[in-house]
Amino acid sequence: MSGPASEGETVRSVTRALQILAAFDDEHAICSLTELLERAHLPKTTALRLIQSLLRNGFLFRRGDGRFCLGPALIRLARAVDVAWRLPLAADATMESVRSRTRETVNLYLLEGMSRVCVAQKQGPQHIRFVIPVGVRLPLWAGAAGKLLLAHGDRDFFESVLRASGKEEDFSAGLAVELGQIREQGYAVSRDERERGASSVAAPILDRRGGVTAALSVSGPTSRFTDDRVADFAAVLTEAVQQMAAALTGSSEAASPGSPIARSEVGL
Repeated sequence: MSGPASEGETVRSVTRALQILAAFDDEHAICSLTELLERAHLPKTTALRLIQSLLRNGFLFRRGDGRFCLGPALIRLARAVDVAWRLPLAADATMESVRSRTRETVNLYLLEGMSRVCVAQKQGPQHIRFVIPVGVRLPLWAGAAGKLLLAHGDRDFFESVLRASGKEEDFSAGLAVELGQIREQGYAVSRDERERGASSVAAPILDRRGGVTAALSVSGPTSRFTDDRVADFAAVLTEAVQQMAAALTGSSEAASPGSPIARSEVGL
């Protein structure tokens, strides 16, 4: 069978296979069949068929104890990801400098669809710190980096994100006002939004087109994010994102809100 119907079924099968692979993470690196079926959220017969296909192609591996883990075919892909997403030395050094100056965890976020993803991190040196798993998708409607990225999107994007979140109209109206304030001041702050006891400050990294698809943030316990410290963090980040933009885009011109650098996507 060929045509639009079969193409649609192929795309659906690929999407479902990716759901199975996405069931694995740092906390679930090895899963029993029952756990894998539960985490994939797929009909059992469909999941079993796709699991067999992934096993045959090396994307899944069945261990001696019968449990499953990601397969050896992904080792090569993981190495390619590491090369492609490795930060330039200058960008890595900037993040290290921010960590040293703030003594908090530093994260680099990229916009991915209607979410944000932490793609690089420097954990804070203090014993009590707040750490986001690298590679995990997080919402745009909460957290300093999320709100910052949302603030620089257009109205249609904002409405799409809020529809997907299921938030009520009152929340949307309040968030819209806050996003306007974020654009005006050039950075975002969050306290106890996504997780109680955690706070963050974020500043935008401009790409070559003058858009904002990346954000640099510092995060840590709310008790350390006093108003004075937040002002200090914002000043450090505002300086750092200029250096990050130049490093990530290969431009010698530093970026700052209101003074966009040369026009192109942020390239890691």
